[in-house]
Amino acid sequence: MKNRIFIVGSILLLVLAVLAGIYFYQIKTRNAVEQLAEEKKMINILLAGSNEYRERTFSFYAIVSINPENGNIGITFIPPDFKVKLDDEGKKIAKIKDMDLIYFEKVRKSLWRDLKMNVPFYFEIYSPDVIRIVDMLEGIELFFLDQQLNMKNVSFGINYFDGRKVVQYINSVEQNSIYLKYDRIQDLLLTLYYNREGKKKFFNVEFMTEILRSLQTNLLPQELMSLGSYIFKGGNVFSTIVPGGIEQGYYVVDDITYKIYEKEFLTPLVIGEEGDPVIKIKILNGTDIPGLARKVRNTLNRDGLNVVEFGTSPFRKMDHSLIISRKGDLDAVRKVSELTGINSIHYIIDNSLLHNILIILGEDMAK
Repeated sequence: MKNRIFIVGSILLLVLAVLAGIYFYQIKTRNAVEQLAEEKKMINILLAGSNEYRERTFSFYAIVSINPENGNIGITFIPPDFKVKLDDEGKKIAKIKDMDLIYFEKVRKSLWRDLKMNVPFYFEIYSPDVIRIVDMLEGIELFFLDQQLNMKNVSFGINYFDGRKVVQYINSVEQNSIYLKYDRIQDLLLTLYYNREGKKKFFNVEFMTEILRSLQTNLLPQELMSLGSYIFKGGNVFSTIVPGGIEQGYYVVDDITYKIYEKEFLTPLVIGEEGDPVIKIKILNGTDIPGLARKVRNTLNRDGLNVVEFGTSPFRKMDHSLIISRKGDLDAVRKVSELTGINSIHYIIDNSLLHNILIILGEDMAK
């Protein structure tokens, strides 16, 4: 009898060990990102950020969407007061900034109801994580134009920023505005994206594993590698703030604002933009050569581009011309670069401006 119990017990332990082995093998080899790509579905990640730890509540939220078929990337910034519906009827509600991400599934369901987006992944990041990751990437070179800064040793032109300076750059905005911080974060992401070939040496499992060492996420290293492979496809980048408005203290999306979001953001993200990109250019003459801005304006107008403003640069004189993207549309930047021959491109996002491309002319354009 004892032998029979021992044998049965041994068999049960063996079965449990096999099941546990299968489970951990599946976890180790799981790649939900590739599965979504094979099904030709959008890959959506909820990014939650904060300067300091506050019981997993965050002041910054965005959905990063990657189209694996064409490499297009979309960034949807979510206002902190965005209304999260905690039940199917929408009777229980909370602001997303007050949500503990332990309830990620509730946030996920609410995003599906309002934005029709399936967001299976999340990524939590704090200022110390940003500092560590930027330093691991050997810093980032940002162009300083006239941004509001409370930082030392920053001057007009290209400046090297380590991780600590990057965090200062994001936070040194007027009135601590979250919307101005969105612009600064776009500066960083677009600069990294534009210079991604220079960072390709970091694209390996060991680096991804190290990144995840102190981060809270449901993504695995192999899934981050897959995301990276689609990012390196080099599609266009679109960004927007969830369209909507404040009702009774909550930021809400209705049918009308969703249709705007679908038409102006989701459709180009999925199938690409139809026709030429919208381009509105401001030209500044960064030289002592009179009439140079007018001359370039006339040339661009003949090429079918819309120059909305031109004049003299208030900054120091330039030897080499440059293009600054003010809205983050890569296709618009590429077209202007192709037509002008200007290859020095930088990103300083300011969504309050009329123009989306700033050209500062240097001596090279007079030759």
